[in-house]
Amino acid sequence: MDSKPSEISRVDLAIIGGGINGAGLAALAAHAGLSVALYEKGDFASGTSSKSTKLIHGGIRYLEQARFSLVFEALHERRRLMELAPHLVHPIPFLLPSYKGDHRPSWMLKLGLWLYDFLAGDKNIGRHKWFSPAEALLKAPTLNPAGLKGCGLYFDAQVNDARLVLENILAAEKAGAKCFNYCQVVQIDNDDLNSRIFYHDERFNEGGVITASCLVNASGPWANQTAKLLSSDALKLVRPTRGTHIVVPEVLGQNAVLLSTPKDNRIIFIIPWRGVSLVGTTDLDDSENPDSVKPTEEEIQYLLTEASRVFPAYTWERKKVISAFAGLRPLAWSDGGHASSVSREDKILKLGHVLTIVGGKLTTYHSMAEKALKQIMDILKRQPYTTQTALLPGSPEKPWEQFLRAEVSSWSTKYEIQENQAQHLAKLYGRRAEQILNLMAEDPRLRESLHPGRPEILAQVFFAVKFEKAVHLEDVLLRRLEIGYTNQRWGSAPDKASKLMAELLNWDENTRQKELQRYKQQLYPQP
Repeated sequence: MDSKPSEISRVDLAIIGGGINGAGLAALAAHAGLSVALYEKGDFASGTSSKSTKLIHGGIRYLEQARFSLVFEALHERRRLMELAPHLVHPIPFLLPSYKGDHRPSWMLKLGLWLYDFLAGDKNIGRHKWFSPAEALLKAPTLNPAGLKGCGLYFDAQVNDARLVLENILAAEKAGAKCFNYCQVVQIDNDDLNSRIFYHDERFNEGGVITASCLVNASGPWANQTAKLLSSDALKLVRPTRGTHIVVPEVLGQNAVLLSTPKDNRIIFIIPWRGVSLVGTTDLDDSENPDSVKPTEEEIQYLLTEASRVFPAYTWERKKVISAFAGLRPLAWSDGGHASSVSREDKILKLGHVLTIVGGKLTTYHSMAEKALKQIMDILKRQPYTTQTALLPGSPEKPWEQFLRAEVSSWSTKYEIQENQAQHLAKLYGRRAEQILNLMAEDPRLRESLHPGRPEILAQVFFAVKFEKAVHLEDVLLRRLEIGYTNQRWGSAPDKASKLMAELLNWDENTRQKELQRYKQQLYPQP
């Protein structure tokens, strides 16, 4: 059983926030030998870190803003994450169509693609190409041919964002950290040497206090609220901007597409994802409570309209939208300017023994953690830590393609499962997948699929509760398995999953129904 927050009273480092920045820092700090406690008011990755475009990328659009150092860092971090977590981070080809009248002419796109490859250097994952209109239409016949001047092809990487956060949490705990979800910090008292952090733990319905020599505010869009716990007159630290995505039936096979919007000169992605397509994102200032962020119908229609310009043969109707979600980017505070123009670069703000992490990208979380840890070691008067890139818990020790071929074949035979199920488990859990297969072998009822035709099985629900800190139904379906964004988000999957969770967590029927309703309220639009 997981430890209770009340079982620890003092640590070197306390972290508020269980998104990618908090999780990455917890893992790195614990490996450096620090005692670490992390507190997350909801589930791990339940905020921005599971509402991303699911990309590990250099940020090709930042080239025209001359943010070369940001792109260079991100491209090199992209390679590191592909090696650190190859089961979660995979290369993906992108098409970059160029149309007559676009804000960015073909010559500019060609120059950008060349520069993107140049900045990646020996960390590149594939050289770009440029296709004529005829070649582009052979590659992607559903592209709008009217005014097409050519099309680039380049490579970036796709990630399971929620599970990347989770594996960092698990890596942190394996190294000795204590990480608590559904545990909200409600008060902070500081003196010159320590922070006393008061929290409330939802799971055990009890409060407690811990003393930390160093405190990190990594609460993302909630950073302004956390700062108010430190000082009632704290300045604004983040400028949250809302990014909405929609999920639609598959548009273009295995290729992703980057398109430029003629109206406001923004970038939108259309990305193959779990058998459907992910379309996004918007970029709008949002000063509302981060707890209540959700897509708007105007944003959904905006994404449909812009996508239809490049793929007119596809039916971009509102009724085709399977689901939608929105997250807030915790950008470093700035006055004025359009949301899209605000810098995505990370900043670490220091006040005594308290650090606040703002800005940054999912792609560069590891380098941000390194920067923060250097300052933490200075505060604690410890020797600098030389970072060693340790594999995450699911990372295979052999090359990914070799692992995938060998294990999928072995598991299919040994456990008598379909190859697509073995592939699904390998790509979600890496080498940890065999733990799930062993559960299934011990209890045959855990073989049951959550939904006909889908690869997810009951053993994954069991595993999420027992070994991955899932507390609520939404934790399993939205973040551990991501079924909540597919056509099967309602119906047999939540019913089967909730019944098994009721057994494991001693829910009565009333509690199970409340969990179903709680999960349903997270879905947009609601089924």
